[in-house]
Amino acid sequence: LATAAAAAATAAYILYKKTARKKRLNDVASGRSRASREADGVVVVGGGLAGLATAAALTRVAGVQRVTVLECSSAAAFADEEAGAAAQLGPNGLRALRFFGGEQTLAAVRSAGTELAGMAIHPGGGAAAMLIPDSAQADTGLPQVLVRWGVLRSALADLLPEGAVVTPETGSYIAGYQLAEGGALPVSASGAPQGVISPLLVAANGLRSTFRPIVLAGVKNVQELGGAEAAVRSSVKDGGRTNIKAVVRQPLPDGFAANHTHAYFAPGGGLAVFAGSAGDGWTYWAVSIADKLGDAAAPLLAGTSSSLHQAAQAGGLSCCNMALRQTLANIVSEGKDLQFVADLIGATAPARILLQRSEEAVVVGPALSSGDDRVVLVGDAAHGMSPAYGQAANFAMEDAAVLARCVRDADSLSEALQAYGDERVARCREMAARSAERAAKAMRGERTEDVSKWIFEWDIGQTPRD
Repeated sequence: LATAAAAAATAAYILYKKTARKKRLNDVASGRSRASREADGVVVVGGGLAGLATAAALTRVAGVQRVTVLECSSAAAFADEEAGAAAQLGPNGLRALRFFGGEQTLAAVRSAGTELAGMAIHPGGGAAAMLIPDSAQADTGLPQVLVRWGVLRSALADLLPEGAVVTPETGSYIAGYQLAEGGALPVSASGAPQGVISPLLVAANGLRSTFRPIVLAGVKNVQELGGAEAAVRSSVKDGGRTNIKAVVRQPLPDGFAANHTHAYFAPGGGLAVFAGSAGDGWTYWAVSIADKLGDAAAPLLAGTSSSLHQAAQAGGLSCCNMALRQTLANIVSEGKDLQFVADLIGATAPARILLQRSEEAVVVGPALSSGDDRVVLVGDAAHGMSPAYGQAANFAMEDAAVLARCVRDADSLSEALQAYGDERVARCREMAARSAERAAKAMRGERTEDVSKWIFEWDIGQTPRD
């Protein structure tokens, strides 16, 4: 029996070697790079926009096989197109989407959202809104598009092979990894194994991902950094504001400029309100409240800012309850200039309202991959920055396109990860600096630099400019 078992094992091994050799020959014949072959079996942690875009790009552009996305939500929640708020894609994000998704996906996203003609600034006091035209279409041939987050997520998921997204999973609770059998095994904050061994883990689980501090510190698990909470706290800085947002199936009232986003800033910056069409019959709204009072918005915000701060810290991206919705409606309805936002808030189901702190990464880089080449960061996990420009979704698309291009063209996975990190860190650091400066000026009511042309000129065939 032992001899028979040994013979069977030998035969199985010979068959495996023949199959593997045939696969390698087919890969070479099809033009797959060595980096692409080394990435086969990659696991993406997080099924948001960044994770799905990266999985699609690696599959469709680089030819990586057996890509798996670990998503923590249920299958029903993942398929919910009414989840989330909205994303604003500019020409840079749309180019990246077209690069890995094709013209059909680009057309579908443009059709599902609203192509913006400009922004309307409402000064209050009954004064007419100031219309600022959007020149993106004229300058680049592509518009800015405001689209529901859930619809965009669905469009990205449709680019993946059936079964690529695994739900429910423990994606949001994966906090590190350990080396095992020539690959990386995801582990929880306590060190318990989660998922399967992979040649590469793509961390796409958001700004509060534990993988960013792990990569920056050169370790493999959060225990070495004092635990998950301590690791995240050291890598994220708070912007001093609470942001509440949602999309609702209700159009903007008559008289509001069509195909425009609308904004109101209280003197001193304590309160900021935004709204805009996010596709036929849908409107995106957002309210941003500063922690520090002492300006013209103080009477409206007294007793509210601190409670919202505490709620955001406790719940993160948790849903708001009925009391919070009523509080928001009371804040914005104090003046008739903001009644339209109060109406939008009142029409929004409480469970659909998202509450989060204004946060950003303490630093970006110097590396976006681990020293052992087993982890790479994408999206907010790589470079969460000030939300002033609304570039999170665009940079997630850019990350996906650049990583896939690097894997497609490199002689090794290590080389691909290095090239990706160098290119993205340079652009993200420049963007973070410009974004922070613009945010500070905007909240002080000062004139801001228009750097949209610099943002929008990015293309997948270009490298960052000096």
